[in-house]
Amino acid sequence: MNKQVYRDIEEILREIDHASETTEMLSETLRALVKSCAEEYGIESGRLYREDGSDYVLVDSTGEFGEGIIGKTIPRDYPVIRTITKDRVVLITQETPGFDPTLEDQFTHFDYAAIMVGGSPSWLLTFGIRRETDNDDDLHFILETIRAAVGLKMRQSNLESQIRQARTIQMSLLPRHLPTLPGFDLAAITIPAEEVGGDVYDCRKDDQGVLGITLADASGHGLPAALQARDVVTGLRMGIAQDQKINTTVQKLNKVINQSGLSSRFVSLFYGELEETGNLVYVNGGHCPPLLFSPDGNVYDLPSNGPVLGPIPDFNYRRNYVELRPGEVLVIFSDGVIERLDKNDEDCEFGTSRLVKLIQSLFGKTAQEIVDTVISEVKTFGGNTPFEDDVTLFVVRRLPADEFTPKQELGTVVRR
Repeated sequence: MNKQVYRDIEEILREIDHASETTEMLSETLRALVKSCAEEYGIESGRLYREDGSDYVLVDSTGEFGEGIIGKTIPRDYPVIRTITKDRVVLITQETPGFDPTLEDQFTHFDYAAIMVGGSPSWLLTFGIRRETDNDDDLHFILETIRAAVGLKMRQSNLESQIRQARTIQMSLLPRHLPTLPGFDLAAITIPAEEVGGDVYDCRKDDQGVLGITLADASGHGLPAALQARDVVTGLRMGIAQDQKINTTVQKLNKVINQSGLSSRFVSLFYGELEETGNLVYVNGGHCPPLLFSPDGNVYDLPSNGPVLGPIPDFNYRRNYVELRPGEVLVIFSDGVIERLDKNDEDCEFGTSRLVKLIQSLFGKTAQEIVDTVISEVKTFGGNTPFEDDVTLFVVRRLPADEFTPKQELGTVVRR
């Protein structure tokens, strides 16, 4: 019987939608249990109470008195409530110490079973029961099973709610529309491996018309990585707003990440400031080297000039410089792009060489066309299965000279 009870209750709870709010989820659970367990387990009615200050307030009721009693309260210091708080699973009868018939008759004419779930606030689920024998062992087992299953459901629901909130926060950090810079064509995308991810990009234009481009990749993925990536973007924005040099901002951010308490976490970061002249000053903290494609077929990388942020708090990050000439394309990407595994060979990755050849074949295409094609090819390479890691791609294309009139070049060029 024990295994069958657990399977029955598990199946009931599996059908409950992932509600966004605890009251809704528990109400659905209560109604599903009463509906499904009446005949098999003698559950005739159900009530849901939420802890509210010095009382428990009835927030849902099904069967017997129905919804007409919603809003009624039971004091927390009522002896029966104290018993439920202590034992968590209790069968309540008129012989229960402290039982008050006048108070109880507001809610039920049955003997009832009560379980307590949650912490702060706590919740009471009570079930009016039809007792056919004096052997309460089976009933107690059923109630313990319900309590364990409902507690697990609550934790899952709360976690999913937190993830949805983190997803909302993360998406709010992404620019709705990329800013424009005369003579340049921009496109970007980020695809998390889970509901939320550790990759994030940002692109903001300051009052002098300089474009700040960020791509960060927090180790791992999921909720912790997403929160870490959020902090990176927020910290960069604050530093830039205070008119700090970019290497100074990155060094301060590195110390913050190191002191965050997430000792197992680190963040790779590329941050660059692009002028209309084509000059790009950047810091690369342990990130995949962005690739700069020239119309003559040459490919240059923008190598890392420091470690990932987090492990070495006092590292002195340096700035590098490069010039984007008319017709050139800069591709910034996370490791999820090049580490995508072959659908037919798990030892084979998409790799940098394959990415280089693909982008060279797309020369002359718009930035958005390059982004769309790369993502499509990377997906196909892995058999169109979900990404194993977060994937982010940012393409900066400087228009050819015949499509615009460039400003005077400053001529600061570093190529590797």
